[in-house]
Amino acid sequence: MICLQLLLGILILDTQMSSSVLSRSSTLGKQDAEEGQWPWQVYVQIQLNHNNATFCGGSLISEQWVLTTAHAFEPSVLLEQSFVRLGAYKLDQHSKHEVKKSIKKVVLHEQYKKAKDDFDIALVQLDSEVSLSPYISPVQLAKPNDVFTENTECWATGWGMIIENVPLAPPRTLQEVQLPIIDNRRCQSMYNRKIIREDMMCAGDEDGQKDTCNGDNGGPLVCKKGDSWIQAGIVSFGRGCGRPNSPGVYTRVTSFRCWIRKHSGV
Repeated sequence: MICLQLLLGILILDTQMSSSVLSRSSTLGKQDAEEGQWPWQVYVQIQLNHNNATFCGGSLISEQWVLTTAHAFEPSVLLEQSFVRLGAYKLDQHSKHEVKKSIKKVVLHEQYKKAKDDFDIALVQLDSEVSLSPYISPVQLAKPNDVFTENTECWATGWGMIIENVPLAPPRTLQEVQLPIIDNRRCQSMYNRKIIREDMMCAGDEDGQKDTCNGDNGGPLVCKKGDSWIQAGIVSFGRGCGRPNSPGVYTRVTSFRCWIRKHSGV
């Protein structure tokens, strides 16, 4: 097993290192997205060992950086055999707009611990810059003063499970789902002993009709601001998928803007 390296208080995985995935994945109440509709959505395949691989979502935030979840990466992953697909639409059918990139390094938040869900954020640096197009384009990140309420239009995207324990069927077309934001206090009352921190946010139907699920982890929750989409959250964890009174919990992007800028320059 290759170990994580602690450098200047930051956990950094480079191509001589590795990692592994927990998961929170795709969306209930979802529907097929249109190709190119969410051009920042990326697919990250993570090689756990020589025989097994898993995947998570992510969002392109610049020509060389992807924003995703920390819990997807563990020391047992073979990072040099992992990769990112940008511009992907149907995972089982290669698109002419798609680009595949190797991973140069992964930066995990220094306060992330696998046993907890706090600080569940990571940055993936591609081995080289990707050429932007209508099908591959970075998402704008929410600013620290941006506020998202139940009246904000927000969507999550990914290739995760369509129902708990039911994977997306071939050709595995990118899915989208509109999710209402749930106030943190209300979310906390539903999660009881689980602490919903200020740097987290919740989204989904309280009756369980709409949610993200295993495989969507790391993917973006984007919200409409004027005529633009901005990323408000990162799919992090939940209690099952689509269960009543168990909305999805997301890493709140506004709480980590300084951290993202410090390590990616974005």
